[in-house]
Amino acid sequence: MNSGCLIRSKTERMGFSRVRFNNFKNLEPREMRWSPGLNLLTGENGAGKTNILEGINIVSGWGPLERGAKTLSMPTWGSGSSEVQLTGELESGGIIRVKISRRYMLRLDDKSVTAADLRWNIPVLTFLPDDMSIVEGSSAFRRRLLDMLLALIVPSYAMRLAEYRRGVRQKAVFLKRGMPAMIADRALLPLAAWIWRMRIEGVKLLSSCLEGMSELTPVKITLSLKRGGAGFDDDCENDYAKAVIANRGREAAVKFPVVGPHRDDIIIMAGERLASEALSRGLRRRTAIAMMLAAADGVKRKIGRDPVLLLDEVTAELDSSGRTLLFESLLSRETQVFAATAEPFVEKFPGLIHRVSEGRVTESYEN
Repeated sequence: MNSGCLIRSKTERMGFSRVRFNNFKNLEPREMRWSPGLNLLTGENGAGKTNILEGINIVSGWGPLERGAKTLSMPTWGSGSSEVQLTGELESGGIIRVKISRRYMLRLDDKSVTAADLRWNIPVLTFLPDDMSIVEGSSAFRRRLLDMLLALIVPSYAMRLAEYRRGVRQKAVFLKRGMPAMIADRALLPLAAWIWRMRIEGVKLLSSCLEGMSELTPVKITLSLKRGGAGFDDDCENDYAKAVIANRGREAAVKFPVVGPHRDDIIIMAGERLASEALSRGLRRRTAIAMMLAAADGVKRKIGRDPVLLLDEVTAELDSSGRTLLFESLLSRETQVFAATAEPFVEKFPGLIHRVSEGRVTESYEN
């Protein structure tokens, strides 16, 4: 990748040695120590497992799990304060502190940093229950996977994507008011073309990392990027320009932009057929896991760091053999993992199990 991509460096193991939660949702104010390998969070729904994952997600620079969610006025343990404080100690020795009151205040080793700085220092990939539908579900799930990968390996990607999204919202305002959108298109063209180029390279990286995962994907899986509303020209700039002209009438009718990266999709093929049609439900779930692991491998390949993985209920759609394959694959990568599940876990788990109840980690043990 060019245009801001980081060069590959020597592999460095990353992870959290401990995380402290103060005033964060239903979690007990305390410091929690974690295994450098696999951590399984078990407990009933509402116990606080997902809140632990969300706290780690925020400390690593990604923010709340739900996009646009408010983190103020969270339930507390009677502290009398509305300020949320999260502290993460890295295995490398760095200390991350996040304070949330009216705004986010991020510090690394007592120096103010940006969210992008945190993502670089502690790369994290988070997968939610809906991500298991990446093969047959909405294109938004597939874009999310690609955007997470690119935000970690291309420092400017998240900023440019946010700028592009603001431009799309402004264009939508023009269209709703019946105003010409050519000015917005001129501003969006270089952003859209740059994002398309990055996503094309990102899909190539995912495809390369999927090779050799026959234990999860017995059928050869191939990926390609489908540019939203486009496909008129190989060149990204020309494609966007031609696509907005061809779709001008349609956009005026629906009063919303139909051309650009916000409409992109990743086409997933199993052999010669769409994976959503060719694969059974079980194999679709295994393919989703393979794509998640491919994203982790892609981060490691490009920046030389094993990303921390946060997995919320992704084992729920897998049978016993599928869960065993997942954890064996994770163990072989020597990366830190936090996996939450409400289901009783009866298989041998190759890591540390933490039982969560009413916001407390009540015990931790090896299975």
